[in-house]
Amino acid sequence: MKPMNFTRRRVLVTGASSGLGLEMARQLANRDQADLVLVARRLDRLNELKAELEGSTGIHCQVIAADLSKPQDVDRVFAEASAAGEIYGVILNAGVTHFGKHLDMEWSGFESMLATNVTSVVRLVNLFTPYLISQGREGGIMLVSSMAGLLPLPFQAAYAGTKAFITNFAQSLSEELRGEPVSVTVFSPGGIDTDMTRSSKLNYFENTSLLQDATSCARDGLAAMQSRQVIHVPGRLNRAQLFATRLTPRRLITRIAGVTYRKALKAGEAGQGKTA
Repeated sequence: MKPMNFTRRRVLVTGASSGLGLEMARQLANRDQADLVLVARRLDRLNELKAELEGSTGIHCQVIAADLSKPQDVDRVFAEASAAGEIYGVILNAGVTHFGKHLDMEWSGFESMLATNVTSVVRLVNLFTPYLISQGREGGIMLVSSMAGLLPLPFQAAYAGTKAFITNFAQSLSEELRGEPVSVTVFSPGGIDTDMTRSSKLNYFENTSLLQDATSCARDGLAAMQSRQVIHVPGRLNRAQLFATRLTPRRLITRIAGVTYRKALKAGEAGQGKTA
């Protein structure tokens, strides 16, 4: 297949109201002049982004407010997006995490994470993949995973588990679809410098090389999707760390990550205590 061309094509982005999804939407609009289907929970933020992008670029944005932890909302996203015009690309970016001890996580929180990070993604893939194949336009789907899906991550144990599923699911599906007019890309960034990171206990890593800026991360992800890579880890440091783990016992990798994230957790809890 030829590389994807987003220009004047409709691209759906979930989790578009903030962070990586927001930056991808802006780049697709400003650089590629792509028309967008913006999906997130917060309607006010989606409408603000719609006004911003339509006003500055002349593209068209469809807004769909949806909670992807709810099956009925997931199905509605597909129905409304596909009814409004032909979809060429699908970026499944929405996700949630829990930073802390796994046993401190409420069961309802885990169920919501599983529904958002895994079930909604698989459901949307199951809906959009046959649709894209039937269009015959050589479209593509990108699943945003994480390096947490490639390596153990203590204190984000459930999140790492969901991303491991997404990583293996996407790579496996990509091979199953060989020869079909659709590509599947899994994008696996490390930490990203976003408002969510800065306002959480993960702000321990702020202003360090462990966080990639959202602009370059979004650019890397869109380039990987455009070139139809099966899996892409952005950032030289991330790729170097991943390569080093091939030579290191997995138990030691887990231990090092645990020590680092335990410090971040304690620092975050101390900071919250001072604020209270």
